[in-house]
Amino acid sequence: MTDLAALARRQYATLDPLEVRIRTHRLYSAQPDDVDAAVRAAVGLSAADDLLDVGCGTGAFLQTLAGEGHLGQLTGLDMSPAAVTTLAAAPGLTAIEGDAQRLPFDDAAFDVVTARHMLYHVPDPLLAVREARRVLRPGGRFAAVVNLETTMPILMGLLATSAGTHGFARLRPRGEVGRGPRMASVHDGNLPALVQQIFGYARTHRHDNALVFPAPAPMIDYAVSCLVGWGVADNDSRRDDVIATLTENAATLFADGGPVRDPKGYVIVTATA
Repeated sequence: MTDLAALARRQYATLDPLEVRIRTHRLYSAQPDDVDAAVRAAVGLSAADDLLDVGCGTGAFLQTLAGEGHLGQLTGLDMSPAAVTTLAAAPGLTAIEGDAQRLPFDDAAFDVVTARHMLYHVPDPLLAVREARRVLRPGGRFAAVVNLETTMPILMGLLATSAGTHGFARLRPRGEVGRGPRMASVHDGNLPALVQQIFGYARTHRHDNALVFPAPAPMIDYAVSCLVGWGVADNDSRRDDVIATLTENAATLFADGGPVRDPKGYVIVTATA
């Protein structure tokens, strides 16, 4: 297993940190933004479509569709056993543990494939997009969601400073010089070309927003939920020290009383088979 794949499995051994991040975006976004609704609109999802959601996470996307009476088959795939177990407990859904780079499905099995906020966890994103194309029926639609390259600079800087103080560093994009292992970096700047390489064209839908933190606590909670991605394991003896430093550094950001506004955004890149 690659460094990146192993890290992804550690990050999502439990879905609690992901739930923290989802809740933070819901509560503290400057303007309401339903990412799942935006994906559905961008991909033109109809009630009869057979849908594969690659990297299904909490399963909320598919559960919402099922609750609305979606008629087509709804399938979620994730490399996290916790995600698969969660989805499998929901009625009317199919949950499969698997690798986005080697989808365990026949050719032309689905009308729609979505890959929402997951391609940066994949060692070979191009292969994952190629696999998505393979399992789409003729005329089927694909939608991938990734963050802007510069999303949440304040929060990311807080993590970099706080984790770095104790010798931790994030996984580095391929080609980036520096200390620490490498990871695939997929963002608004390179995803459209990647999708175009497989499908022949790509359409980009951009969504800009910001997180507005009224006090340090929600910012700290979000940052702590990301620590495994910076190599700070839950059982690491230095974890408490990292959190203490993070808490101290976050407090300085609110020295004038706050709030702190941190720009964020994402793109949905769509294509048709």
